[in-house]
Amino acid sequence: MAAESSPSGSVSPPRTDIQHETFAIHVTDEYVTVWQYRITMSAPEGEWHLVETLDQENAPRLSLDYATVHAPDDDGYWIYSKSYDCAMDCE
Repeated sequence: MAAESSPSGSVSPPRTDIQHETFAIHVTDEYVTVWQYRITMSAPEGEWHLVETLDQENAPRLSLDYATVHAPDDDGYWIYSKSYDCAMDCE
């Protein structure tokens, strides 16, 4: 099940040199956290908004288009994508 807030210690994506509506997925051993870069009235230049946090125990399966994987850091790795869809393992 998706969480409504980011897990403890979660940080927003480091990149800001991207097009609006881009997704950033942070993958760690425990969670998959999805963010989207959006333009809003309060942030006309754009900012990251949390979409959902998925628990790795639920075996999420992601479908991405035009994805770019960045080198792992100390706490997982980032994937940037133009689109995002997720399905959970129902077994």
